[in-house]
Amino acid sequence: MNMGKRQLVLAALIVALGAAVYLNWQFYGNNTTLATDVAATSSSTRTLGEAQLVEGSAVSGNPKSASSSASSAVQTSADTYFTQAQLSRKQVRDSAVDMVEKIINDSNTGEAAKKEAVDKAAAIAQNSIQENNIETLIKAKGFSDCLVFIQNGECSVVVKSKDADQKSAIVIKDIVSGQSGISYDKIKINFV
Repeated sequence: MNMGKRQLVLAALIVALGAAVYLNWQFYGNNTTLATDVAATSSSTRTLGEAQLVEGSAVSGNPKSASSSASSAVQTSADTYFTQAQLSRKQVRDSAVDMVEKIINDSNTGEAAKKEAVDKAAAIAQNSIQENNIETLIKAKGFSDCLVFIQNGECSVVVKSKDADQKSAIVIKDIVSGQSGISYDKIKINFV
């Protein structure tokens, strides 16, 4: 009977992981446009620290030449994205925490499964704290909005910025690495 409970706990954790992978794919799966350094706009190779744009056609080129209606549409789209992403992240995290709490509070659950659930809850809480700290520091640097996702030793950052350049990417990577200990090559930055 104890083996069945362990399998239930593992199945619950796999479902939570699957939901996180799905959301990660939804948010970052189709981003292929890369920002290039201002000095090397003709270069087609990727370099360390290169930023990735979410909506490259709206941000690339000369932003002053774009029409005001297109700019406001992009602005509305970015605002909607941040609102929806924050809500989705909160819902997924709340469901994972609820699942872990049910496992911990179940009197039939073995001690090993409870310990694993407590460890998972601690990891969720730690990631949440780090994400919040990083978001606060990025906004303090003058960016209007951002989202941070830490998972499996990697970090994805979505930043709302009109002026996406390599210097901004380096500042953001410094913040992320300083707060989380994640190496620069495991940090992905998307400018919206």
